[in-house]
Amino acid sequence: MAGLLALLSLAACVNVPGAAHQTGRTGATGEAITAATPLSDVIAMQQVRPLDPASGKSLLDQAAAELAKTDPGQRYRGITYSLTRDNALDADWLVQSPRDWGRRASASGFLPLVCKGDCAPDFGLPLCRRAADCHDAGAVCGHLQALDASPGLAGKGVCLGHSDAVIDRFYQLVAGAGHAVDITALQPAPDFRFLAALRNAVTMLARSHRAVTLRILVGQYPPDGVDAKALLAELVRDAKAVPGARLTVYAAAMRSCTGSFSCGSLSWNHAKIVAVDGSKVLAGGHNMWSQDYLIDLPVHDISLQIRGPAATDAHHFADRLWRYACRNGGLISPVSTYVYRSGAAGIADGCLETIELPQVPATAAGVPVLATGRLAAGMTGHFANQDDLARDLIFGAALHDIRAAQQDVAFILPGQAAPLYPELTLEAWAGHMLAGRGDVYLVLSNLGAGGRSMSSYSNGVPLDAVAWKMLAVAQAHSALPRPALVDLLCRRFHLAPFRFGPDAAWPGGEQIGNHGKFWMVDDRYFYIGSYNLYPVDIQEFGYIVDDRAAAAELRRTYWDKLWHWSRAAAISGADAPHCVLRYGAIGGSLLPGMPAR
Repeated sequence: MAGLLALLSLAACVNVPGAAHQTGRTGATGEAITAATPLSDVIAMQQVRPLDPASGKSLLDQAAAELAKTDPGQRYRGITYSLTRDNALDADWLVQSPRDWGRRASASGFLPLVCKGDCAPDFGLPLCRRAADCHDAGAVCGHLQALDASPGLAGKGVCLGHSDAVIDRFYQLVAGAGHAVDITALQPAPDFRFLAALRNAVTMLARSHRAVTLRILVGQYPPDGVDAKALLAELVRDAKAVPGARLTVYAAAMRSCTGSFSCGSLSWNHAKIVAVDGSKVLAGGHNMWSQDYLIDLPVHDISLQIRGPAATDAHHFADRLWRYACRNGGLISPVSTYVYRSGAAGIADGCLETIELPQVPATAAGVPVLATGRLAAGMTGHFANQDDLARDLIFGAALHDIRAAQQDVAFILPGQAAPLYPELTLEAWAGHMLAGRGDVYLVLSNLGAGGRSMSSYSNGVPLDAVAWKMLAVAQAHSALPRPALVDLLCRRFHLAPFRFGPDAAWPGGEQIGNHGKFWMVDDRYFYIGSYNLYPVDIQEFGYIVDDRAAAAELRRTYWDKLWHWSRAAAISGADAPHCVLRYGAIGGSLLPGMPAR
């Protein structure tokens, strides 16, 4: 077991400096920039400048220009960075699960995945006619559109637990596709109710007789991997029997780096995307894992749905993943690709590098969105991790408060003396507080948090270790005496564990997990995506949005509720009952890391 943990700990592993030897491009200084070049060196070599909040240009406009400097050949424009303006956030754009703010942990109703009695097949949800039918489970009686493709279930009611309704968000997007669907996910493959919803969406597409191409790609980490052929067989199980269907469905499992000398890391897809027709996209932190999201001990997560050209950027990012998968498969490769075409006798080997998108009519100017991603190790020899730079540029330009909710901000490998932190991010935060521009708020998952699957939602770095690290970074960038720095952080660095209500843990004592990847600057710019703040070397994708109205809604319906309940357990900042930096040394223990989720 210890050996397995050691291997799994590399699931979020950091690139080994200097280990990549791919041919890179030449920077402004004449030195070679490769995929392994540290971000600080890329910034210096390409003369990336801080953003100017006093400029007449928005921070997203400025950031896009600075990101372009790191890609002089424009190989990754539209893939790992792209600024679009004509986007819209509909009334239900924010996806949270569970939405149990203010409730006792014991009041989080759920339905077991194994259902006894009169139940909806595949979904494992009890059928119901009235609210009383679901009362014993603490659930509600409602309907899922995802049921409508199942024989005899159209319009039927089922008992729904705290987060079961979220599967309809995925179903509705896929089932409504007219031409093209891209899904990127992380191992394990979608399961139980999420799998049932996707299968039914594919079945509805078959019944529509529309010519639709769907690709689903799952990032896989060792040792087990993902059976892409079995996943594809599950998705088309019912669609195969639909006469006249015009579906083409591809499935892939991929890992771009296996620790070889050529790429010096372990790396795979970690992005969570559902993009449709180049016009709609749902992206963020949500994995389609029923055991961790839909039953007891649910991990909290956040995603967003956007309508507009930002969806095309998600397809293009998926194209780049598929390009690698299509060119690197083989008998001994950690990549496998398969295809099913309506009317075919079965599943065959197959791959599609680029998905064809329909022409999307232009819309009126709307919400500016900067799509950011990273290709990590093995996919290219060039620097293509613009996501890393984008967030630090925005943090560095903050004029007021910075807020973030993350699983972790640090990662530790087995046998490693100290955790790894996003040093440039912490330097930006320290500079922000030292300059007196505003405060930094940070909420992290609880130490030892986990779900019902094999997943863990804690990297094993104690909360007080983060506070002491922040103090060390501030000391390295300030001439103030230590007592003055302690006073500063005890006022301005608000650090707390995740709480959604009055309880500090689940009824059995299990710790509460947070999986969201969220940050906000000046109540205007915010990020939701797949990229954790802690340093990892895997493929990521997300969006930075510039919209004060959406930011206000996000604060009201997510952050303010989160901070209201978390602040009572804060260990630093003016809200903390006691500031840990005034007492003792680091407590707790540093546990081996687990795969990035």
